[in-house]
Amino acid sequence: MSHVVVIGSGPAGLAAAERLASEGVRVTLATMGHHLGGKAASWRDRRNGRVVEHGQHVMMGFYDQMRALLRRSGVDLARTAYDPDYRFIIWEARDQRAHHLHFEDGPLRMIFEGFKYTGMSLAEKLNFFGVLVQGLAELAGGVPESLDDTCLSAWCLERGLSPEFMQTAIFRCSREAQLNWPGEISAYTMLKTLAVAGRDYTTSQYRLPAGGMSEIWWEPVARRVESLGGFVRRHLKLTGIEVEDGRLVALRLAPPMPHPPERPYFEGVVPTDPATEERWTDFDAAILTLPPAALAEIMSPALLAIPELAGVPKLSTAAPLGLHAWHRASVTRGPRTVVAGLGNPLGFVVDNKAVYPEYRDDPSLGAALHFVGQETGFETDDDETLLERCLASVRRIPGWEGFDREGVLQFTVVRSRLSARRYWNAEPGSLRHKPTATTPVTGLFLGGDWIRTPLDFPCMENAVRGGRIAAKHCLDFLGANS
Repeated sequence: MSHVVVIGSGPAGLAAAERLASEGVRVTLATMGHHLGGKAASWRDRRNGRVVEHGQHVMMGFYDQMRALLRRSGVDLARTAYDPDYRFIIWEARDQRAHHLHFEDGPLRMIFEGFKYTGMSLAEKLNFFGVLVQGLAELAGGVPESLDDTCLSAWCLERGLSPEFMQTAIFRCSREAQLNWPGEISAYTMLKTLAVAGRDYTTSQYRLPAGGMSEIWWEPVARRVESLGGFVRRHLKLTGIEVEDGRLVALRLAPPMPHPPERPYFEGVVPTDPATEERWTDFDAAILTLPPAALAEIMSPALLAIPELAGVPKLSTAAPLGLHAWHRASVTRGPRTVVAGLGNPLGFVVDNKAVYPEYRDDPSLGAALHFVGQETGFETDDDETLLERCLASVRRIPGWEGFDREGVLQFTVVRSRLSARRYWNAEPGSLRHKPTATTPVTGLFLGGDWIRTPLDFPCMENAVRGGRIAAKHCLDFLGANS
């Protein structure tokens, strides 16, 4: 029986392992942490046992392969995915007011709802929809890859979008909410995202995980892999890749060292003890599903010299940031699920009180606030400063005035400065640096939402598809060499 090693337990690694195991391949899945899910992982706060998420993820309507993976793993999506009312509050700094937006099903109904949005003037609405119609006509045949060298702002300005409108929170929030990107982004990547998510009324729907994703979604996938004969090895970090004569011959792995008590997190590279390192050679192929920054840190000069892999270290990444605050107060009026436009570094907040069943029935908890964003430019803020920023910004929203510091039961800040926790940042020009699932190294394959795929933008569905694409190529390789 063929043996494949899969490195990484995010959606890509789990999807790759599940596909291989379902085809009768012996799989060993190795992951650095204790919690499955990679950049979509969750865990329990040690002080209060409540859920902490790496980020506030959503399951979009176009997540077909991810839903199929979860269903094969016995996940009941009717119970573990929360259907929100799609009503957003967007804070517009220019008029210092909160505006409501209802995300209806389907592009046409969304356009109608957009005309009702009070945060734009009639002239701005007409300007925006004129540019939208022009863009749809241009992109009817698909989004050309040549747009990757153009930033989204330039693309919009060239088509006549008002510079004033581009400063509004409603313009910025799609990019900042879904993708947590600082600075300018590739027009190609953003337009691909909009084209897929806005294709019809089903693709634009979204649901929230009704609990910690590691518990409700990813652990069942790992159990399915094990039920099919696979193995899951936790607390092992990939430390080296050995290649001889163009062929993968060994992987080196070691347990990561725990961070000292005075440091709540590591930055950059997670250290390991060389004395504990294992050298694996008993495998036929390997699929690496590490984020690009984590892969780049262990690539040897020989791997970096391969043209198809030389771009990996050049892919920009960003550090997502999160803050959970469990509070006595409750939202007293208006939508309580999502508020956008609060300003950096944590511009979005979700109240998970109604989303998580364990919170819904807890009378001691008024709100379970989860603020999300990215850290660029605010790296020196300590935890207390971040909390004060978040509470001050959200108290401006009608119905949210009660969230003061005194009512905070507990809070925790999630900083993602590890290379293994950073998101791929789709800045202009990044497409040329992205590798494919296959590599020139015999027996070595790559998976993730940052490799070249038909979707080509970062999200959990693309990670699942990237993992399954890598598994397909691996199966073809095994079949050809059997």
